[in-house]
Amino acid sequence: MAIVIRAHFDGKAIIPDEPVDLPINEPLEFELKQVPDELEWDPKKARAAIRDIASRAVHGLSIPDEALRRENLYEPDRGL
Repeated sequence: MAIVIRAHFDGKAIIPDEPVDLPINEPLEFELKQVPDELEWDPKKARAAIRDIASRAVHGLSIPDEALRRENLYEPDRGL
């Protein structure tokens, strides 16, 4: 089983940023990757990205419900 846990280093130990559901004294193996600063959550950037996506929306577009059914999305064209 592999899970991703966001954490930080306090100078002495690696501290999870949220509660972790693991048994006490469970042997673990870690692979550490430093997260670049640009991947940190920025609400202003998120709102700007949503505005950008919304500005490119096709207004008045209507997709029939039948076209959104799983079998029509993932199977070869059935003449819809």
